[in-house]
This record gives sequence, C-alpha cells and structure tokens, in this order.
Amino acid sequence: MINRLRKALDRSPQYEATQLDLEEPFVQPSEDAPGVLLRIRPFKENQGIVDGAGLLQSVHDVTTNFRGKNTSDHHSFEVWFDEGKITFYMHAATEAAADKFRRRVGNNYANSEVFPVEDAAAFPVIDPDQYVAGARLEMEKIPYYPIRHHNSEGWETDPYGEITSEMLSLDESTVVTQVIFRPAKQSWTNGDRFKHNSVDELAHALRQGTSVGWIDPQTRPPSEKDKRAATVIEQQRGQQAFHVNIRVLAASSNQDEAEARARGVAGMFRKYYNAITEQGLDDTPVWHRKESKRAKRLQRFVRRMSDREWIDRHMILTVDELAGVAHIPNSEIETPKIDWRYTQRGDRIPADGVRYESEETSQDGQPLGVPDGVTEQFQKTAREPEGYDGY
Repeated sequence: MINRLRKALDRSPQYEATQLDLEEPFVQPSEDAPGVLLRIRPFKENQGIVDGAGLLQSVHDVTTNFRGKNTSDHHSFEVWFDEGKITFYMHAATEAAADKFRRRVGNNYANSEVFPVEDAAAFPVIDPDQYVAGARLEMEKIPYYPIRHHNSEGWETDPYGEITSEMLSLDESTVVTQVIFRPAKQSWTNGDRFKHNSVDELAHALRQGTSVGWIDPQTRPPSEKDKRAATVIEQQRGQQAFHVNIRVLAASSNQDEAEARARGVAGMFRKYYNAITEQGLDDTPVWHRKESKRAKRLQRFVRRMSDREWIDRHMILTVDELAGVAHIPNSEIETPKIDWRYTQRGDRIPADGVRYESEETSQDGQPLGVPDGVTEQFQKTAREPEGYDGY
C-alpha cells in the first residue's frame, strides 16, 4: 500500500547514480566492523547449489526467548566485484558463528579456502568521486508462494552465471550483492489461528476457485495451474526457512556504468520467477527525485550494507529457495575473473584447525589494507526507526 501511494504521488523510482557527500573515502576497517567477515576461495569442482542447501541446513539454528520470540542472529552471504575480480564472502554475527561457518563450508565445499578478513577493509572502499546506485529485492507475493529453485520445475541452469556476468565492470568499479539471512521458526507456515492464513488454508482456497467481479461476484472454477500451485504451496509446510534481505550496490567513477550495473544485476534476480506459483523477486531502486535526499538515502543504504543491518521485509525463503540466491557456484558458470582455487589441498588444514591470515594482494602487488588515515566520513545523520530503509 505504501508503494502504491508513493507511486501515485510521485514518479516511479529510477536507477539514478549519485555521488555521496564524502570528504574522504568510505572505509570500514575489519577491526571496527561488527561480527566476523570470512573470505571464501572456492574449488571449482563442487556441487554448487546442492552443497549450498546442505550448508544452510547445517546452520539453521533458531533461538527463542521465554515468550517464544525469535531471537536468532542474522548473517550474510556476499558476492563482490572489487579491484577487477569476483570474490565470495560470508559474514557471521559472532565469533562462534564464524567458527561454525568455517567448519561447515570446509565440510560442504571440499578443497575450498575459508579465512577471516584481517588487516583489510570489511566492505569495498567507496571514493568521494564515485557515483553510487543501489536496490533492494522483495517478493511479489506472500512467502507461501515459492520462487523457482533447483528442486522445482523449470530449473535449467544456475542463475549465478548471468548475475556474476552482469557484475563484471570497469576495474575501478565496485558491485556487491548481499543476502542477509536469519533462521525462521518451524511454525512460519502456520499463519495466525484467528486469521485462517496458513499454507493449508491457502492451498484449500486455491482448489475452491477464485472470486471474480465486484457488483455481481462469482466463483471461477480452479484451473489446472491453480491446482498445481496449491500442491506446490502445501509442500512448504514443515520446510526449514530463513527470513531474508537482498540488496544490490554499484559504485563507479562513471555514472552510467554505476546505473547500468545496479539495474542489470538487480534485474537478473527475476530469473528466479516461478511460473506455476507466479512468484518472483522485484527490485526497488534507492531513489528520491531530489538529488540531495537521494544522496542521503544512498548513504544510509551503504551504511546498512556495511553494517550488515537486518530489516524485516516479511520475506521468507526455504532452504532450497535461499540456496539458489546465496551459494558458492561451481564450474557450471563460465564467468571470467572469479577468484577460484584451482588446486586441491593435499595438506589441507582441517576446517576446525587454527586460523591463518589472508595474504591477499591488490593488482599492483600492494596489500589489500585500509589506507593510512582513511576513515568513514558519513554525515552524522540520526538513524531512522527500525524498518525504514530510505524508501
């Protein structure tokens, strides 16, 4: 309703890249970042989404308080195009979660490297002269309608092939996709007992037909598609699921390039559209018709991405659905400039062994660290109430 009112009062949001009001580069040193950022260098020969689903199942740990409220931590899976290459990251809310992720990734993705990001930026650096564009993804329907995933009809190739290809940009540009996830309680499909809105009741309603017309309403008999959708929706019951945020960010010294990358990458998430349930992911750009306000909204957006801030978007994905949008790809995708690990580790350190530091270097041979004297320079604007994301 808010989106409809906004569109009625103002023109539709646009992908308009804008320079942020920064005096110095925006940098988030790893020691100042909340939680732990893990870098992943995947071995090409893995099972991709299947391994991703196994990883997500192994970290689906729901915690609740004495009232039954979900108090689980949120984590993130991120893909960066930065300094001319595509890299993969997981962000854990705590040291304990980071240790678990490191073991689970090691178990599910054999021969891959997983190490904490230390003495380096925990988020890509954004320079004052760069233009920034961003977007968030939302579900077109309520979460009971699943998006397309590897165990559903119509799945042919990994959409990450096109998403990562669309992320490729100029070497001085940056593109980030961020999927924040938080385990949902097993009762997520039960609905409200007073509103009769569980998955079973929705499936039953689809089989009863659809009410059409306002003045003289009639019931249209259910179609074969309605019946198939009802069966698919029923299969959601009992599935492990996660609450999810999905964000896309692009920054470049070329304004057109930043806009094209943000629009293109966000648009690639439409590949998850499920023709049976008519469920998909819709992108909403960070925008305001006034440039100054648009810059402030983008500042908040970048800050929330770098802080891995959770906002409830009423978006829930099952393990299979989330694995499709947050997984480590394999040799099925042919995108160049991916930071693969090409050799097997005969002397591989066990996943629960001691940590080791990254020896990452930039293209000119210098360490990937935070420049001396460079700090975050966002304006000291007051935080908006929880749930407001600058739209």
